[in-house]
Parts: sequence; structure tokens; C-alpha cells
Amino acid sequence: MRFLVFIILCVVFIACDAGLAPPSPVELGFGGTVYFAPGSWPADSLISLWIFASQVYPLDSSKVYAGLFGNPVTIFLYPSITSSLPFYVDSLEYSFPLRPGIYKYIGVIQQKDSDLQGLGIRVFKVVGFYQDPADPSLPGFVEANDSVQVKGININVDFNNPPPQPF
Repeated sequence: MRFLVFIILCVVFIACDAGLAPPSPVELGFGGTVYFAPGSWPADSLISLWIFASQVYPLDSSKVYAGLFGNPVTIFLYPSITSSLPFYVDSLEYSFPLRPGIYKYIGVIQQKDSDLQGLGIRVFKVVGFYQDPADPSLPGFVEANDSVQVKGININVDFNNPPPQPF
């Protein structure tokens, strides 16, 4: 009888797993398409290319470094800091997994030189951004939550006519 009670208790404890703990938040983020202007891809000066999402706007050089490498991180890169978006494509669909929050500046950033120490922030150039539907000259924001992925966050990139640089 004691053995049977022991087995039942073991099964109950194993089945409880995390108990009443809330489920971990789902990182749904946002997604869309990046469109590259035909014939605008640079022949050189293209080291890496990322989609970025910043919880801070406007940006200056100190906010960029603090946002990427500080604690807490407020600027996120897609696909990751160690990998790049593909080069020389007409467009690409993306799905940027992010924790819930408000992202005030979203765009595509180009790394122009591999010398990160010598050139500082001039190594990076914003080549396109998600535009505010009410005023396309300003960045649009995205509010990501943990219940649904925000869709339609499209970005136009023209390497020959980049937007004004925020830093």
C-alpha cells in the first residue's frame, strides 16, 4: 500500500512540472518585407546588413553603443550581431522575434567597414526605416506584445538615397 501511494505521489509531482508558475512570455515581435531599390546595391562598402529595432528615438552615437551593448539592451539586431541579411536580393520577408515592448525606431542598418574601433559610429549607416503612416518623414513605432505578431512592418531601402542619419 505504501508503495502504491509513493508511486501516485511521484506521478502527481512529475505531472505538476512548473506548478502554478505563469508560462514564459512568447516572443512574437513583428514581421514584414524589406524592399531594395533596383540597381542601388553598393559594389563595395557592404560588410553586414541588419534589421534593427530600437526602443529609443532619437538616437545619437552614445545611445547606439549603450543600446546595443548596455544593460538593459534597448537596440536589437536581426538576424543577429554575428550574421547578416542576404545581399543583392530584390526583397526579403522577415520575422523579428522580440520581447513585448514599444519599438520607436525600426529600420535597416549597413555596416560599411570592418574597423569598428578606428571609425566608431561612422561604420554604420541607416539605409531605410519603417515610416510613420501619418508622416512618412518620421519613423513609425511598433508595439509588440506576447499574443500576436505585428505584421506589415515594411521597409524600403535605397542605398543611393539613404534617409537622414540619426547619429
